[in-house]
Amino acid sequence: METLHTEVLVIGSGFGAAAPALRLARSGFEVLMIEKGPEIVPARDFRQTQDPQYLLRYIKSVRGDNVNYIYAEGLGGGSGFYESVSLRAPTIAFDQRDGAGTLMWPGSLSRERMNPYYEIAERMMCVSQLDVHDIPRSGLAFARLMKRLGYSVDRVPYSVRGCVGHSFCVAGCTSGAKVTVHKPYLAPACRAGMRIITGLEARRVRILRHDEPADSRLIAEVPYRYEVQCYDAARGSSLEVKAKILILAGGTVGTARLLLNSRAALPALSGEVGKNISVNGTVKSLGILPEDSIEGDMFTGLSHPGLISYEFLSSRGITISTSKPLPVDAVSYANIVIEGERRIPSWWGEAKVDMMKLYRRRAIVLYALGLTNPTASLRLRRGGEVVPQFSMGDDFRAYYQQTLALLHSILRRGGARVAHIRIIDAQGVEYDDLHTTTAHMTGSCRMGEDPSRAVCDASGEVFHYKGMYVTDGSAIPSALAVNPYLTILANAERVGDLLKCTYHSGRSERGHAETVYERESGIVPGHRRNRLHRYIRRAGIAPPQSPGESPRKRTPAIRRQPDR
Repeated sequence: METLHTEVLVIGSGFGAAAPALRLARSGFEVLMIEKGPEIVPARDFRQTQDPQYLLRYIKSVRGDNVNYIYAEGLGGGSGFYESVSLRAPTIAFDQRDGAGTLMWPGSLSRERMNPYYEIAERMMCVSQLDVHDIPRSGLAFARLMKRLGYSVDRVPYSVRGCVGHSFCVAGCTSGAKVTVHKPYLAPACRAGMRIITGLEARRVRILRHDEPADSRLIAEVPYRYEVQCYDAARGSSLEVKAKILILAGGTVGTARLLLNSRAALPALSGEVGKNISVNGTVKSLGILPEDSIEGDMFTGLSHPGLISYEFLSSRGITISTSKPLPVDAVSYANIVIEGERRIPSWWGEAKVDMMKLYRRRAIVLYALGLTNPTASLRLRRGGEVVPQFSMGDDFRAYYQQTLALLHSILRRGGARVAHIRIIDAQGVEYDDLHTTTAHMTGSCRMGEDPSRAVCDASGEVFHYKGMYVTDGSAIPSALAVNPYLTILANAERVGDLLKCTYHSGRSERGHAETVYERESGIVPGHRRNRLHRYIRRAGIAPPQSPGESPRKRTPAIRRQPDR
């Protein structure tokens, strides 16, 4: 079996992996990144399509009886498929307490403490305020609906530059407008010496030794602490990687799965691995707007409609936004019944055709994200795979019903007809109980004050395992009521900063200070399978004049979002 050695091994390549990889590579450390999914070169591999065969190459899920978790596998992780919405978690999210009255977040972390790292993340991802003229029709319909009822909405900040409105953000941006981690993070990390292997799955972690000098700060004096057993499915071969510093960033599902499979070799792991998962209070509703509400195709423009309402954050702990009624949703995981419609649409027939005509031009999706307790989990089953479980207690059921009633009330009072969403399983059978699907799950290996309640401490270091860090969404200890990507990235920047202060490479800094969209053509990292090799490829996408500035028009960069 081939064995590789590296100072730093980063497992994963998304938001949680990219920041520490770049910071350590630039500080002179030897960094190897491995990614289970395939290589992705955005300009080459992304498609403008809702074809399930294409989407399922990158978008994966694990299904439970009452909850589904959706995530991405591929170089760049979820950054290739998110909607570019870049929101800081509100202050109230950091102040949440569990049923026993204990703070969910480590006491040393707060919104104020995170703000400098949010600023770094925003700068790196070219976050800028959405121009009012770029709000798509679906966003305008949402704004009119809320304004009619006296509710406020805010434009959201986006990680985009020169969007042309293809409306396939969640399938991967083909124009290069959406900012992924490839160019601001992975490319400069590769120029600083980082190596990438894709198509390689980390399956188990084994500790090599505990005995080492008490103050081992110089990386050359640190022994190899961990051995990671990996598998290349395409070749059907195994590979071992030995590392001094191990960064776990495979996502809420991937990191928990790896540690659960490694428990026999890591007996001191916290019993909280795979537990305390938040579904971010996801509640969705669908309405059919009246004929005179808005003209045109609701599917055009930005994938996310560009607006959010904090109207109910303080009173109910939720934000409300809207999403596009994607055709793939209507034909893949739900059957839809419109209030007042005598005909009940089945999968086929005239009633279904007429419903789909309304769906694209007059349907509006309202969804709420909320500060619900983290009561979901992942259970390891035979074969090393995991299955999600969700303990829907009375509190969550009450929250769900009250929030759904609010969304339905907004639709009805705004003149829309409510369309009831009947969620189905993989065999097309309707669920007989409450069921939720989310891509915003966090917390399976959460940060905390002690191992009885958490897996890692506030620095991201796993309790009892020196040099092993968790930097992805699994470390986020609570629901956020907003898309979690910016918080994951900001926290990963924070942990990367701490690692630079904890260890020294003994080598000079590599690269240069400006890392975001340099004036020369973009550089995209690549690999050769199972070889420590990288190459550079010219992407040919014109860079903007400065971070946060579109080549099409100037929009003010967001320096700090309101401290809600």
